[in-house]
Amino acid sequence: MQVDDPEAQCFIRRAMVARIATLSRNGRPSINPLYFVFIKGAIWLGTDDWTLAARNAKAESRVSVLFEAEKDQVDRRILRIKGRARICKDQKMLRSYNIRVAFKYILTPPGIFNALAHIHQIPLKLTYNAQRAEKGVPCIIVINPEQVEFL
Repeated sequence: MQVDDPEAQCFIRRAMVARIATLSRNGRPSINPLYFVFIKGAIWLGTDDWTLAARNAKAESRVSVLFEAEKDQVDRRILRIKGRARICKDQKMLRSYNIRVAFKYILTPPGIFNALAHIHQIPLKLTYNAQRAEKGVPCIIVINPEQVEFL
């Protein structure tokens, strides 16, 4: 199966979280859940350059990404995509990613409801973002799919 297969495309559109499986330089595995967008046949995962996912993907470009349709109680399959990752810090790509993430996760009725229900957490989020900015810079893990399969 290829990533442009209609069944795979539909499944990716229904998924809300991507779980990236990486290996460290020493071969130690790690799985991290991240927000994602699917752009022109590639998977874009947002994170910071200091995170384990970014460091591992930079050290070993072979990765796997797992998707599940969280909201579908009937379809319990998992879509696994294996591919090569690269780390991108391009500001134009980061803006594009952030806009797409906003429309996918935040600027939806459930996203707005959730933001309003947790409005009291805004000071905590601002503090967290300030501390995060001191550690490193935002980046995108761009994955070019090579193998696609349902498990």
